Amino acid sequence: MAPDLRPPGRPRDESIDDDIVRSLFELVDEVGLKGVTIEAIAERAGVSKATIYRRWSSKEELIVDAVAGLVGGVVSPEGDTIREVLLHTITRLKTYMSQSTAGSVLPWMIGEVALGSDIGHRYVDAVIKPGREAMAGHILKAVEDGELRQDLDVEVAVDMLLGPMIVTKLLGTYRPPREDWTERFIDSLLDGWRA
Repeated sequence: MAPDLRPPGRPRDESIDDDIVRSLFELVDEVGLKGVTIEAIAERAGVSKATIYRRWSSKEELIVDAVAGLVGGVVSPEGDTIREVLLHTITRLKTYMSQSTAGSVLPWMIGEVALGSDIGHRYVDAVIKPGREAMAGHILKAVEDGELRQDLDVEVAVDMLLGPMIVTKLLGTYRPPREDWTERFIDSLLDGWRA
């Protein structure tokens, strides 16, 4: 007979996690990131503060985990050519960054990353590194398939893709991108990357 490897006590109710994350994002929309407290999240989600603290050690850790949970699907590939994959991915990433509450915390997170804070490091590990690895995988496959130059520096290519996305997000209220920005952006990159 195989040993029972389940942890003692009741199994964790995943719907409570969903309620907490939903409450977090609703409150960020209503009062901004600085105005959100664990108390307000608990009240909105209909749970105790202890319930939240059993899952996350701080508001910041909850935010990182909530954002990380949404980012995974953004960089999933869709398309037969590298151009289609990049257009699809960058369009989804742009929408995520400009139209979602999770995207609205990006400027704050970028500041934390720049400061080298603990929460900045967690954000890099949970969100930025997986996103970069996924993008690098798309580009590397296109190199291996002969769509892109064999000598293409994949790390630099990822920086070239993500850098303008961050700048566009940070300066979005100053100069909103044109409607055809994504296609012009991808085509400009591919002009230099193609085999």
